[in-house]
Amino acid sequence: MMRMLIAAALAASSVAAAAQAVAVPVTLTEWKVEIARDTLPAGPITFRLSNKGTVTHGFYVRGEGVEKGSRELPAGESASFTVNLKPGTYEVFCPMSDNSHKAAGMVKKLVVTGAAAPAKKPS
Repeated sequence: MMRMLIAAALAASSVAAAAQAVAVPVTLTEWKVEIARDTLPAGPITFRLSNKGTVTHGFYVRGEGVEKGSRELPAGESASFTVNLKPGTYEVFCPMSDNSHKAAGMVKKLVVTGAAAPAKKPS
């Protein structure tokens, strides 16, 4: 019985964390990374990726101890992934072809600020 309660609590906390993630649309094309926002609050960020280019692209986040990337996205495909970011500066880029996509301009800086304040409850 205790194991079932622990499993239920873990599942609920995972759902709650995913629900609180900030969603950020990202469009990948030749040779650009377009991000809806370049400044984000600290915490879980879900990058919603869309490859609108004609070749396979990827998306990678590097900085402040984070090294995480998406799967390769063939032309026309979409995917998402969530990463927890703390305040600081990050580099986001396409890592394809030994970083030649990055060298061609598929790179951006992302600034993460302190976490957003929790919403106040009405008195």
